[in-house]
Amino acid sequence: MFLLGHVKSRLSSAKLTTRLRAAHMTASASPAAGSPTGSEAAGKRNPYLVLAVLTIVTMLTMYVEAMVIPSLPKIESALSATDEQAAWIVSAYLVVGAAVAPLFGKMGDVHGKKRLYLTALLFYTVAVFLAGFAPSVYYLIAFRALQGIGFSLFPLSLAIVTDVFPKRMVATAQGIVSAMVAIGMTVGMIAGAYIEEYLGWRAMFHLGAAFAAIMLVVAYVVLESYPPSAKEKVDYLSTALLSGGTALILIYLTEGPYKGWLSVFQLLTVIGGIALFILFIAYASKARSPLISLGLLKRQNVMVANLTGLFSGVAMFTLYLGVIYYAEELPPYGLGLSVIEAALSLLPATLAMIVIAPMVGAATSRIGPKPVLVYGSLVSALGFALFILNRAGTLQLVLDSFITGVGVVSMMIPIVNMVAVSMPDENVAVGLGFNTMVRFLGSSMGPVLSATIMTTYKSYVIYTSSYFFSEAGATAFNYIFMVGIAFSLISAVCAIFSKNYTVSQVNIGVA
Repeated sequence: MFLLGHVKSRLSSAKLTTRLRAAHMTASASPAAGSPTGSEAAGKRNPYLVLAVLTIVTMLTMYVEAMVIPSLPKIESALSATDEQAAWIVSAYLVVGAAVAPLFGKMGDVHGKKRLYLTALLFYTVAVFLAGFAPSVYYLIAFRALQGIGFSLFPLSLAIVTDVFPKRMVATAQGIVSAMVAIGMTVGMIAGAYIEEYLGWRAMFHLGAAFAAIMLVVAYVVLESYPPSAKEKVDYLSTALLSGGTALILIYLTEGPYKGWLSVFQLLTVIGGIALFILFIAYASKARSPLISLGLLKRQNVMVANLTGLFSGVAMFTLYLGVIYYAEELPPYGLGLSVIEAALSLLPATLAMIVIAPMVGAATSRIGPKPVLVYGSLVSALGFALFILNRAGTLQLVLDSFITGVGVVSMMIPIVNMVAVSMPDENVAVGLGFNTMVRFLGSSMGPVLSATIMTTYKSYVIYTSSYFFSEAGATAFNYIFMVGIAFSLISAVCAIFSKNYTVSQVNIGVA
């Protein structure tokens, strides 16, 4: 169960640029007088139809990733895999996804968002289909790595939203897309358990591929060709440095439980990752057109959004890990629920996000991202505190998850909006891709911290006079939820340093 819980989790100062990205503009000039703006400039498609496609695809990709989790023991047995290899079935997607998100965002800015969106979805569809036929664990890991390209669909979706919606609706639409990440994960864990039980683990991939193929055709028909917003070429050297550094850090986090955190291999890996990040900073500070300009990353709200994205990523996956671990842990320290029952305990909070996300987006537009982000961070901290004080049964677990989930989604939406608003038109997609990468790094830290706490603070239960069972005790779960409190409060402190704005202020250029 420890392995299953650990690999589950692998599964969200220049002045503020005073424009929202609702109006679709070319890179060379502003629209001429009398030309259409906002969603009119994007084309004749109904923006809500576009939003429906983007949200369904986002939920589908997270659904496919989460549905693998309940089947890991069966996959491990069927393919004669080791525990370490089973962990890589999940982590391969994470490593590649984080590494390529900024690149695909940049290519979307340069070559057109629809073209890159369809390319990423095509790669994802083919990889999911082939995964169902994997003859060995090595093939499966390779196909899972290829699926990682599909995670760039998330930042590209957020960038497309800024093109097709009026300014007052951008934050709300972004909130709906962002909520699909958590919803897809919960639905995936539940559906995956049922599909594996009745149809087998290979059917999970084949069904996912079928749905992805349908959405590929739908996306081709519904999405319009949004002309490139940037003229410069993609700097592949800076891309290699940033992606390589990210990949090495994630490899270090994945291999830590198996090779040791301070082994020679691990130390070389993490040192190599840090070195590549340093080289990226040195190169980007002098290059004419790096993957993403350091000047953009230094912008006040971009910096705050990336920091809070990192910390909220830790908090979000601490929520999922804490609830799943505790729900499945045997009494007297847990509730002893099945995988399906544990996932169902998160379902009410996840479904509530469908309603809450648009409300949070509307609030972000009306009163600005700063108060919403502070509010979300404090509510998240409150929810984690309730886990410590009151988790005696399933009902209490559901209530605590609901409150914490409200906080987490209230953090995700203003973070995304701050990046989209603060970036120039020609850098929106790459900025969102970079933010996605940072949140991936935070999401990877959550499981590492939780797993370390659980192995450090174990309790022993006597079932018979000669049988002892070791499992995570009350202290371990308390510390896991304290981690969630700490990172939520750190996010609140970071949010205080953001520069607030509202849609009306942005429109008149005084934000």
